[in-house]
Amino acid sequence: MKRLLAVMACLLAGCASAPPLRPPDRVESFCSAETPAGSAVTSILSSVSDRIETSVAYPGAAILRTDVKQNGGVIGHWKSQPLYMPAAARALALAGNYIDVTDVVIDNQLSGNESRLIYVTLATPRGPEHVILRAYDTRNACGAGPPLN
Repeated sequence: MKRLLAVMACLLAGCASAPPLRPPDRVESFCSAETPAGSAVTSILSSVSDRIETSVAYPGAAILRTDVKQNGGVIGHWKSQPLYMPAAARALALAGNYIDVTDVVIDNQLSGNESRLIYVTLATPRGPEHVILRAYDTRNACGAGPPLN
């Protein structure tokens, strides 16, 4: 029993050391009248599945910027935001269980009723990498109003 308690304490201590998600250091807003809340960006980022979407090609920065201008949305920037995603880290051949998010593009277009694709730039030892993730938080990226369903 003592061994079980010791193992559980070690596991809990490991979970407690995960870095918290912080609001972006800077947010570019493409919202009509609302000022986006960094907490909305953080909430959407925290709802991603631990899998890189490969069914869609990364469109590029210029196309994404045009997309958020037309559909409304935000671009969040961090110096470094670790995100616990062991399967994605493995798929990218990264050491450890975290990916390091530096930018995220979130428009107000959903992929069906329950999710959206978000476009993420990661810092890696090889340099910046662009991936697409599926997020399940369907709130308005501009931080106002009900979910976009």
